[in-house]
Amino acid sequence: MGSMITRLLDVLRLALIWEVNGWLALVYVAWEHAAGLVTAVACGGLLWSAGQGVELAGQRPWLIGISALAILAALLAPAPVPLLLAAMAVAGALAVRADRFNPDALRWRVAGGLALYAAAALAYLGYGSYLAGLDALAWAEALGGQGEASQALAQGRAFVNTLATWGLWLILPLGYFSLLVQGVLVHPPLPARPQETITAVRTRGQGR
Repeated sequence: MGSMITRLLDVLRLALIWEVNGWLALVYVAWEHAAGLVTAVACGGLLWSAGQGVELAGQRPWLIGISALAILAALLAPAPVPLLLAAMAVAGALAVRADRFNPDALRWRVAGGLALYAAAALAYLGYGSYLAGLDALAWAEALGGQGEASQALAQGRAFVNTLATWGLWLILPLGYFSLLVQGVLVHPPLPARPQETITAVRTRGQGR
């Protein structure tokens, strides 16, 4: 009887260890890919807002594709691109929600900006992987020597890294955020959409 209880306790302890380790692994993966999860939530907000009108049904497949592209870039691209992409997605979703005049147009601009940034990030990732896989010895025959080939590859990597640093870290995010600010501040803030405000003014006093 005592041995059975001991075995049962061992099994329970082992199950508890596996359970705790599983949750810890899940938390670790979620933390490691937090930018991708935030991007996914923000893109889900954009899709949800687009689902409020039947006339926007044609945009949904594009928004789904753009969301998938943005999430993929947030999961695969090197830092700090995932953090910047998550911040851009959250800011875009909040801007669309705050826009009371033409949120549909702003949503499409937000989606276009996210698509451009995500595509640039994935292109940089792909080209960087391509350069990393090139063999300097194979280039040596075409360029006349291994030293020339190594120098050409190093210059190519440096050029791509410079473009990525300026474009992905500064130029594209600043252009995107300036677009959001322009889209939100082009109209004065209102507590409701223009149609709702007009309806409220027209129906004022009818219930008296």
